[in-house]
Amino acid sequence: MNTEPANPHVKEIRQNVHLLTFPDGRTLHLIGTAHISAGSVQLVEEVITEIKPDTICVELDEKRYHSITDANSYKNIDIFQIIKEKQIFFFIGQFIIASYQKKLSEKTGSKPGLEFKRAIELSNETGARLVLADRNIGITLKRAFRLTPFKHKMRLLTSLFFSDDKEIENLDIEKMKEQDAIENIVNSFADELPVTKKILIDERDEYLASEIYENMGQTTVAVVGAGHVSGILKQFSNAPNPERKKDLEFVPNSSRVVKLLPWLIPTAVAALIIWGFASGNKNAAKDAIFYWIMINGTLAALGCIIAAAHPLTILAGFLAAPITSLNPAIGVGFVTAIVQAFLVKPRVTDMEEIRDHSFPLKKWWSNRLTRIFLVFLCSSIGSSIGTFVALPVLTKIF
Repeated sequence: MNTEPANPHVKEIRQNVHLLTFPDGRTLHLIGTAHISAGSVQLVEEVITEIKPDTICVELDEKRYHSITDANSYKNIDIFQIIKEKQIFFFIGQFIIASYQKKLSEKTGSKPGLEFKRAIELSNETGARLVLADRNIGITLKRAFRLTPFKHKMRLLTSLFFSDDKEIENLDIEKMKEQDAIENIVNSFADELPVTKKILIDERDEYLASEIYENMGQTTVAVVGAGHVSGILKQFSNAPNPERKKDLEFVPNSSRVVKLLPWLIPTAVAALIIWGFASGNKNAAKDAIFYWIMINGTLAALGCIIAAAHPLTILAGFLAAPITSLNPAIGVGFVTAIVQAFLVKPRVTDMEEIRDHSFPLKKWWSNRLTRIFLVFLCSSIGSSIGTFVALPVLTKIF
């Protein structure tokens, strides 16, 4: 691969459109769009129709491509598979971000991602080669989850999760149309969430630039969120580095400390109970087992109640929590979520409601799919609190 700097000549030929001319004669029209602006759709159509490119790159990965092009993709959601593969955190993260974009799109009258859909349609109509240039969203979210400090993750999700209609009303929507909605939110927290901003924005600038450069034809149009344009332009002054791209796709494992930490309390609890029986203090050991079951099980069940779970799900939470708390590899949330999904199966209308509308927090209890997520989260939190509450109680028994 050529490792020389790309060094294109860059010129902004119209608002939100940059023309990059490379030394080898290839050209790239870089279009910066807002995912909630109808004007972006028109801009994409005008540029592609005028330029007639042989290659069209879009800021999508395979998964987002199918969600945009397949109107029935939501029907293929396998909630049991998502739970079993422990992907529920990432699914919730994608859902919250999508919901926030829908809140904005309802105010602007334009559905998010229409400019990408139009670019895809034009590639089919003109025969231009389509390139999905974005990093896999699962990798992006996993890197963000593993590398971002916990308090920063909570701050970002809270800002998206609890945003209400009044906050949306107060936003300068015309200004928001000039940028990607979520990128704008992340950039607004750049100083407070530097790691999150680096993973969600800066790393993807680098990845997008590399993919676009590697897949360019003689005449290429690239459609990306406006928030990525400046970063991509900076990247084109450097040589594309395939090794660096591998680094950007790498999902780091949790550190040994993080892996061992969840086992410390269960090990301590098990050691106390075993020591009680071994030392002849059987009554204390039996009391410890009783309190462990009651405290952990009750708080997990309370979490299920808060999530408006099915009565049998509540019972499952009570029975499972004392056991799963001693084996962090499982987690009571996975048990309660599977039971809830089995007893109260999501309907097509639940999928459609999530797909077609913004979703404020108060609606999470009325939708069967999001209620499963609530059951997962609330029972997990309840069991975690129960574990920390039970340990000092057990130590006092002995």
